[in-house]
Amino acid sequence: MSNEEKGSPICDRKTVMEEITQNFLLEKPKKRVWGNFRIEDNKIIYRPSAPMEWDGRTNEYHKAKRPPFDLIATKTKGGTVLGNASILPLVGRTVAYGNEQLNYSQTKIQSVMEDSGSFDLIPFNVFDEADLDVDTYKMINEGGAETIKRERPNPDYKRNRYHEMQENNIPETVVMDSHFMGSKLFSVNFTDSEKGKVKFLFDIDRNEIEHGIFNPFIVQAPENGTPIETVKDAYLALIPEEVKIAMESGKDVKRQGEWFFIPTDKSPEEPDRVYTEAEKKDFAFALGVQKLNENAWNDDSYSEAKGLLGNEEFNRLRNLVIPTKKPIRFVLKAGKNRPNNAEFGLQKDGVSYVKGEISHSGREHKTITLDGWHIAIPNTAIGSFTITGDVD
Repeated sequence: MSNEEKGSPICDRKTVMEEITQNFLLEKPKKRVWGNFRIEDNKIIYRPSAPMEWDGRTNEYHKAKRPPFDLIATKTKGGTVLGNASILPLVGRTVAYGNEQLNYSQTKIQSVMEDSGSFDLIPFNVFDEADLDVDTYKMINEGGAETIKRERPNPDYKRNRYHEMQENNIPETVVMDSHFMGSKLFSVNFTDSEKGKVKFLFDIDRNEIEHGIFNPFIVQAPENGTPIETVKDAYLALIPEEVKIAMESGKDVKRQGEWFFIPTDKSPEEPDRVYTEAEKKDFAFALGVQKLNENAWNDDSYSEAKGLLGNEEFNRLRNLVIPTKKPIRFVLKAGKNRPNNAEFGLQKDGVSYVKGEISHSGREHKTITLDGWHIAIPNTAIGSFTITGDVD
């Protein structure tokens, strides 16, 4: 152990982390326990001391029966050694005066696994998110580790001293250089074996990282007769043909998340249709009922109107679609992803036209502004999954 490592926490000692990983790579580890680090059932885990939990029945604190742990590495049935590239919040966490500071950066053991070249690094939370069988994992291509700038919790910010932080202009978050393990193309089976082996692209949204938004994702790449063997192949396969044609013709195609926006000279707007007086009255009644329905929880008028009209007529008006040819706020939804919201939009002949501000309901993407009408087209991903956990 070097002089620098003496007295430092075990998780910061490179020589100890190397000993753990080297033992894990052996068929029969010579050692299995290093403080809170353990090799169990072909896995490296970090299990801190069991936290104390309050028992309301006895009015006493007891140690938790199932203490939390971080999964650091695992061996698949096929012999592939995988290292967890997700943030390991418990490794290196500190607790002082009741304040817990979790880890938000790459740990020493993760850098050791990366440097060794013996571990395929992948964020393990993608397997849970996409319901994939980790034992069938096979790496195909990767982009390599890189340093990116992203927003992180400020280590100098103290939540219990809020007013002091405000007075001294100490922000809760700061943008800092952070490690990212890089893009990856891999094949894996779903846990539902009938779905067979598929290829997935894992990366961060390259548009958003320029704005400090760290948005990791995993998508199933479509193989439509064209082999996908590299990360670049996967990205190209995700671009619809009409978008490629627009790009090749020099059009300024915009993108937000899984949606592409192609500028167009065509307008979906049409002259107003002339409605009969009876239709106008019907729409007016429907508009009133629908407004009441929005505030049904605190408005007595809702019950009164329902009583006067009767259930059948009230429900008919409540569900009546009030026609409009004018652009209205428009929702774009692709698959199970959270929707994108357009300031103005219309659908005509099965085509979605949008303009103005385009925002994302989950705030995973920076808001963009489209000048003039654009045709909205989703990417060709068969399935996509936002990673809810963090990755390093």
